[in-house]
Amino acid sequence: MRIPSGWRVGWNVLCSEMEDDLTGIGGSTLYSATNEGRRFTIDVAFRPEFDPEGHFELTVVYCPWPRSERGRRIKDQPLSFLDGQVVHSFETRSYSQLLQELEQWIARCSVWEIEGH
Repeated sequence: MRIPSGWRVGWNVLCSEMEDDLTGIGGSTLYSATNEGRRFTIDVAFRPEFDPEGHFELTVVYCPWPRSERGRRIKDQPLSFLDGQVVHSFETRSYSQLLQELEQWIARCSVWEIEGH
């Protein structure tokens, strides 16, 4: 995969064998990456877990800037995606389609700025 600078990959168990055999794929997260500067996180899971009839789920979440009463960004608070906004979700059984979608959204989120100053 092509991953631009600015991303921190927290977890990655994606592998090419998933293209041919979906048996035994499980775990709450197969891939997770965060771009703190752009305030995005991308997560890939397999649902239902360990079900050969299951599918990959890709979710892109944006964490809005906390704002002061005057609407200015508050920059000294830690980044938390618990209250984030889902900006994109995608489901597929195809590993190659998943990788294509994942690379597209990593590239997009590397330059996308949702909020102004």
